[in-house]
Amino acid sequence: METLSWKIEGMHCAGCAQTIEARLAREPGVLRAEVAFPTRSARILLDPATASPGALASLIERAGYRVIVEQKT
Repeated sequence: METLSWKIEGMHCAGCAQTIEARLAREPGVLRAEVAFPTRSARILLDPATASPGALASLIERAGYRVIVEQKT
């Protein structure tokens, strides 16, 4: 398992965070996605055998937001 901690730019409300979280949660290999509007951050637990950080970042960007910091733990 791998945990990603990202800052997300472009969220304007809690609804934005819910949209990103729901899209991430539907992706194969994403075990948990938590997106927080107050901190403009996302924390994603994934199975790296089936989910790619790059693909998840692209998914967020296609939704109109921007991943500005990526940290792997």
